Amino acid sequence: MSRIHTFPRPAPLPETRHVGERYSPEHERYDEGARYLYRHGAHELTLFWSNPTEAEVQGFRAKPVEVALYVQGPAAFLLYKIEAVCEWSDVAFNVHLIPEAERELPGEAAGDRARFRLILVDAGDGIIRAKRLVSLDKVMTQALRMTMQAQAAAPFDRAAYDAAVRAAHARFPDSDAMVVAAEFQEAALG
Repeated sequence: MSRIHTFPRPAPLPETRHVGERYSPEHERYDEGARYLYRHGAHELTLFWSNPTEAEVQGFRAKPVEVALYVQGPAAFLLYKIEAVCEWSDVAFNVHLIPEAERELPGEAAGDRARFRLILVDAGDGIIRAKRLVSLDKVMTQALRMTMQAQAAAPFDRAAYDAAVRAAHARFPDSDAMVVAAEFQEAALG
């Protein structure tokens, strides 16, 4: 009989914000939308929704999550879907939009699965309503790592980035159409 292989538990992520607390002490309200970045060794997607319902909060915590990646020039788009909570949506990103002092690049080795932290914030009062930690598939982990490293190595032109975002949104009528053209699409684990 062979021995069961166990995987070491990853180190906990630094926690600075908890459910029930304000997302940022500097802000009480936010525009509805999404923010994506890589920090503290994990990909992080923060969704700012006005008055999330209890069903949305519970679904955010437990329902299956899918992610996809679409790249157009200097703009990349993280696409995400939470079953029965939100349909395919997208958030554009470029690592140069993160202040240099806060910028961190993924460094997962081939075969690793990246951690993916999701945070749901009530846009009306700035309070964190839910948090969740899942892992990304190995292929998505490497696709995001390579995309972000390529962005960091390239010179950044804000006008070109903005034009690429506008062009992608003009090309695709919605996120459902963009996900069809995405280079990668995977279910998150956890």
